[in-house]
Amino acid sequence: MVMEKLHGASNNIMAKILFGLISVAFVMSGTAGYLMATADNSAAKVNGEEISQQVFQRQYNQEYQRLSELYGANFSAIANTPEFTEQIKSRVLNRLIDQELLRQYTDELQLSADDESIKRYIVNSPEFQTQGKFDNNLYQQLLRSNEMTPDQYAAYVREGIRLSQLQEGLAETDFEIAKQQDELIKLYFQQRDIRLAPFPLKDEIAKQAVSEQEIEDYYNANKAAFLLPEQVKVQYLDLNGQSIAKSVKVTDVEIQQYYQDNKSLFVKGQQHLAHIQFTHLKDAEAAYQALQQGTEFAALAKEKSEDKPSAANGGDLGWLSSGDLPKAFENAALELAVDEYSRPQQIDGNYHIIKVLERKGGEVQPLAAVKEQIAQTIRQELINSKFYAIEKNVAEKAFENPESLQPAAQAANLEIRETGYFSRSEIPQELNFPSVANAIFNSDISQGGMNSEAINVGEQHSIVVRVLEHKAETTRTLEDAKADIETYLKRQKAESAVLAQAQNAVQQLSQHPDKTPNGLKFGAAQSWGYAQNNDPVLNNVIFAMPLPAEGKSVYQAAQTGNGDVVVIALDKVHEGKLSAEERQQFEQQARLAQQVNLQANLLKSLRNKAKIEINEDFMRRADDN
Repeated sequence: MVMEKLHGASNNIMAKILFGLISVAFVMSGTAGYLMATADNSAAKVNGEEISQQVFQRQYNQEYQRLSELYGANFSAIANTPEFTEQIKSRVLNRLIDQELLRQYTDELQLSADDESIKRYIVNSPEFQTQGKFDNNLYQQLLRSNEMTPDQYAAYVREGIRLSQLQEGLAETDFEIAKQQDELIKLYFQQRDIRLAPFPLKDEIAKQAVSEQEIEDYYNANKAAFLLPEQVKVQYLDLNGQSIAKSVKVTDVEIQQYYQDNKSLFVKGQQHLAHIQFTHLKDAEAAYQALQQGTEFAALAKEKSEDKPSAANGGDLGWLSSGDLPKAFENAALELAVDEYSRPQQIDGNYHIIKVLERKGGEVQPLAAVKEQIAQTIRQELINSKFYAIEKNVAEKAFENPESLQPAAQAANLEIRETGYFSRSEIPQELNFPSVANAIFNSDISQGGMNSEAINVGEQHSIVVRVLEHKAETTRTLEDAKADIETYLKRQKAESAVLAQAQNAVQQLSQHPDKTPNGLKFGAAQSWGYAQNNDPVLNNVIFAMPLPAEGKSVYQAAQTGNGDVVVIALDKVHEGKLSAEERQQFEQQARLAQQVNLQANLLKSLRNKAKIEINEDFMRRADDN
C-alpha cells in the first residue's frame, strides 16, 4: 500500500527527492514538539498550522540543557552572550519548522500508523527492555525526562512510524546507485605513481633585491594588511570555588543533625504499583465505579487504560523507588494499603486510579551507610554558600572602589594578576570567555578607570577584570613594516623565478623525455591516493594531470601548500579497487551521504513551497526569558 502511494507520486519531483531520505532519527532528535501543540499563541505557523510558544520553549529548554551537559563547567561563560542565545533559538525553531513540514508531507502521502502498531513498537523497543521483557520503569523514565505524557509519546511514535514507511519506500526505489559505484570507486580510490623534483627557494631568495620604491608601493597598495588591532592590558581577580573547597570542613555534629532532620531521604524501600490512566475525569469515575462493583483491576486496565504500554501488562508499573514517579503519584500510593486502589487522582494533566500490589523494605538506612553521602552534601552546600558570600563581597568592593582592584583582592585574599597587551584574537586562556571578552572590549570598562562586575564564567567561577591600558586600532608605519615587506617581496620574486625554472624544465622533459635537465633531481617514487590528501594543494594538481601513456611519464610544475616549487613526474595511474568488505562499507557511506543530501534538498523544496510565518514579537521576547 505504501509503495503504491509512493510510486503514484513518482511523477512529482518532490516525491523523488523525498525518497532520499528522511531518517526517523532526524525527526526523533527533538521532542516532536508539533505533536504537542495546543491552543497557545504561536511561535510560528507553517502553512497555517501552529507551532506553539509552549512547544518552542520546551524544546529550547531541552536544547539548552543538552548543551549545558555537553560543555560542562564552561557552559555559563559560553551561554552568556546574545549570539549564543540567538543561535539556539534559530536552531530550535528551524527544527520545529522542518518537523512540521515533514508531518504535513506524510499527510499528503496519506501514510498512517494504527494504535496497535504504536503499542507494538513501544512494547518491543529495545530501550524499554530488561532481560527481553518490556520494563515500564524505563518507559516512565523516558516520559519524565522529556516532560511527555503517554499520549504525547504515542503521537510522537506515530510520526516516527510514518517516516519509517518512507524509508521502506526508499529501500524499494531504484536509485541506480550500484551503476554509479564502480566509476566512483575507480576515481575516488585511484592511486597515482609520482616522483617529485624540488626546487629550493632558500638560495633563490638570497639572490633577490628589492628597492625602496617597491617596498613603498607595496605598503601603499596594501595598507589594510598592516592594521594593528585594538589592544589592552588588564588586571583581574580569579575567584574559584576549588580554592574555597580546601578550607571547608564538615563536623560529625553537622552530619548527625542533617541525618536527623532528613531521615525521609534515607528510607530504602520500593512499591510495586499499577494504574489505570484516563484523559477525562468522567471516564476515570466510571472505571472506579466498575472496580467498586467487582471488576478485576488488571482486566479493566487492559481494556480501558489510555497508557497503552502499561495497559498491556494490566496496568503494572513494576517495582518503583522514591523519585521514580512524580511526587504526587508517590504520595497518593503511600496513602494506600497493599491491594488497595485509590479514587481517581489528577496528576500531570491526567486522571489515575492507583493500586499498590506489593511493598518491600521501608527501613531507614543507618547513619554509617549514608555518612559520606551526607558529608558531601553538606560540604557542597557550605562551598556554595561561602563562594557566593565571597563573590558578593568582592563585587561590592570592586564597585565601591573603581580606581583599583586592591580592596576587592584584600576582601577575599586574592592575588591581582596582570597581563601584557593582547587583542581580541589573542585573549589569554585564563580570560578567554565570551562574557569576559565582551566586558573588556565592548563595555564601559574598555577605556580603563573602572572595575567590571563579578563575571560568572562557570560553576563557582567568577572573574573581575580591570583595563589598565588601551591602545586603539592603528596602522603600522612604513618604517616599522619595512623589514617584513622586504622579506615578503623577496620570497615572492624567488617563487616566480623558481616556478619559471620549473616550467622550463617541464618543457625540456616534454621535448626530450630521455634527457634530464641539468640540476633536476627526482626523489623516490611515491604512490598518492586521492582520498589520502597528503597536501591538498599539490593533490589537486596531481589528480588534474592528464593520464600518461603506457611506459611514459607526464610532467608539470606546481607549488606545494607551503609555497615550495616542484616538478611532478606522473608515471602511472591505478584504478581504485576495494575488497568485498571495503566495498560494502563504502556503499553504505555513499548511500548515507546521498540520503543526507537528498533530505536537505527535500526540506529546501518544502520550505520554498510553504508559507512560513514567524512570530517575531514572541521571538524577541524569548530573548528575555
